[in-house]
Amino acid sequence: MKRMLWVGLLVVMAAGAAWAQFYDRLGAEERRNLAEAYYLVGRQYSEQGEGVKGSDFEGMAYNIYPGLDPAAIASEAEPPAAELILAGKAVAREDPEAVAVLLKSRFLRLVSAFLTEDTPTLLAMMDGSVWFTCIGGELEREAIRDDLEAFFARANLSGGLPPSAVYDLESLEVNADEAAAPSWGSTYAVRIRARADFADEVAFWEQEQQYLFHRRDGQWLLFAVGSGLPPGSWAPRPPASPVAAAAATAAHVDELKAIREAFLASLEHFLAKQTDEASRYFSREILILRLNATLTREEMAATFEGYFEGSDFSGVAAGDVVDTASISVEPSERFASQQPGSVYLLSVRTRLDLSAKIPFWTRFQEYYFSSVEGDWRIFAIF
Repeated sequence: MKRMLWVGLLVVMAAGAAWAQFYDRLGAEERRNLAEAYYLVGRQYSEQGEGVKGSDFEGMAYNIYPGLDPAAIASEAEPPAAELILAGKAVAREDPEAVAVLLKSRFLRLVSAFLTEDTPTLLAMMDGSVWFTCIGGELEREAIRDDLEAFFARANLSGGLPPSAVYDLESLEVNADEAAAPSWGSTYAVRIRARADFADEVAFWEQEQQYLFHRRDGQWLLFAVGSGLPPGSWAPRPPASPVAAAAATAAHVDELKAIREAFLASLEHFLAKQTDEASRYFSREILILRLNATLTREEMAATFEGYFEGSDFSGVAAGDVVDTASISVEPSERFASQQPGSVYLLSVRTRLDLSAKIPFWTRFQEYYFSSVEGDWRIFAIF
């Protein structure tokens, strides 16, 4: 079983290596700047109470530039205007250069979500409807969701295709579009040259592509795709209001506490090399979202066992492996259409680097929990 598991993980790691080539194409200074931008956005989201987005952006920052030093940027009096805009804060004036940097990062995140078949993230970066020049009309988010799922079923991008194989990243440019401002407010055009040809599967696919972003409620959202501009009389629909968080009732608080305790108990059992007891806190199958892989409960246990069997963790507590003060638990809608009942996201910052033998281990981790026969269990890890 272990041998088959590690062979499978090596295949997944090879796909991850191909993905890493995207960042290798960027210079060290460019990667550092991009990572700092992501980190600052994440910090602003967290301060606004949006922990999920904050962890997501901070985790991406360390993926882009593992040597990122938060202390080196934490001394800034204020993050750049672009980060404040994304976090929904007012700024005295818009800095076009700062917005351009932000939108380059946002577009690269859009591409990353596309290549990892992450439909929820793609939709979250769009306005309530998007104008497509190729059809001369708009599509609402639900229609775009259906089109994306159909494309992913045909194209199957889960093999680790890097962005550099799809786009000429050196051609990426962002410019303010003054002609669009009267109709849609401050608007920026993201332009890039395609390398891959998806014209047979995607109606809007062209070699020279344009994506229009405008600011709505403090966020830069995609509202048009294709050359030219939509009709001046057209306006994108507003995004649907997010599902309200569950009320902070006593029962809800108990659920949050139970999920936190389940996570720490599982980790304590693994440290004690009690893999059978630890695996009880996992579903029968676990999605490893960063690697586009699925492990069974038994394979997950074997993965940790393979690491811990050669290490002495006597006297080591869960708090030595993860920063327990950083743990946050909140409701999540990411798997609403796939999981019955409530889904919660537990985010945590790790202290030890176990990535050498546990491929999905990262500095910032996200665990998705659902209730199975009355017990909270992990069914997905990001």
